[in-house]
Amino acid sequence: MTSEPGSNPSILKLSTRPEEFFDSILALSEQAAAGRRIERYFLLDGHVVCLEFAGEALAEPLCRALAHLACEPAVEALRIRAWDSASTGVPWPNLPWFDYEGFVNSRGERIDNLYTPRGDIRGYNTDRIQTHIGDRLFSLLDAERNLGIYWCHDAAELPIYERGAPLRSILHWWLRRRGLQMIHAGAVGNANGAVLLSGKGGSGKSTTALTCLNSPLLYLSDDYSLVNAGPEPYVCSIYNTAKVRPDNLHRVPFLAGALTNRESLEFEKALFFLHEHFPGRLVSRLPLRAVLLPCVTGKPDTWLEPADPAESLASIGLSSLHQLSGSGGALLGTVKRLLASVPSWHLRLGTDLEQIPRVIGALIDGEPVPRAPVRDA
Repeated sequence: MTSEPGSNPSILKLSTRPEEFFDSILALSEQAAAGRRIERYFLLDGHVVCLEFAGEALAEPLCRALAHLACEPAVEALRIRAWDSASTGVPWPNLPWFDYEGFVNSRGERIDNLYTPRGDIRGYNTDRIQTHIGDRLFSLLDAERNLGIYWCHDAAELPIYERGAPLRSILHWWLRRRGLQMIHAGAVGNANGAVLLSGKGGSGKSTTALTCLNSPLLYLSDDYSLVNAGPEPYVCSIYNTAKVRPDNLHRVPFLAGALTNRESLEFEKALFFLHEHFPGRLVSRLPLRAVLLPCVTGKPDTWLEPADPAESLASIGLSSLHQLSGSGGALLGTVKRLLASVPSWHLRLGTDLEQIPRVIGALIDGEPVPRAPVRDA
């Protein structure tokens, strides 16, 4: 994707360095926010993030998934300047590497593959500056200044993955420097600890997390979690959202009143903001006790089987690498340390959904858990 060539008559110099490019976009964000800046603060495991909006358009779409982490203003914080062109009238400039003949890098050399499959921009990511491009979206971070920038073309057109997990790239880049690794996994638990839930689409991960929401267990996340792989590993909530395939909605009927996008289920997953309906079921941080790899069996009962940590590494590591911009060996190293500290299990999911949270709770509490199906389907 490019940045709407021709939307701005001025093309930034092709030799622009990442730091210079960041400052150029920062100036545009200041122009967009002039006289209408709105601030919202959130606390992520002791780290304050301030979102600075250029008016109201992006405030609700980006803050809703983080509402359970709202906090009082603080001076020391990551600041993210967010604006959209549609509501502010401030257009995104033509990208510095775009010309009408082809793509070039920061040295003016033409290249064929400007973007990685994740949207990382070749030649414009350094130890200090990171950039990521999406579908009419752009994210930047200056790590030295604790300053991020987020732009989208139109706040009203934000895709479901942005509303459900907003500012993912910037938060991922910034938090990993503070010992917190974002991973693609859900998490549920109780007062004694939590389990991570990892699996590809259709494995039952989201259904498991949401079924636990309708039980004594507590909910941290469905899709993305923050983990600390220290001597006493723990997991933190980052988004209060959940997404469910429309054909699985019948498995979570208690969520019917929380559905936000009923009119668009033909082409996207169902999206829920759980803090608005189940505030007492959400928790921000728990010690990590195990990693579970859900799998639908079609049998009535739910049981556990030991899993090789290599299976958990492949599940969590590969999906996280695919989902998170700029991730690599450091992410895999964190997951390996995590898996060396806690056991991995296959969670064989039965059709009797009430068993699922009971089995998970028993595992966390150190009680006996079923290791084989109680009866045949």
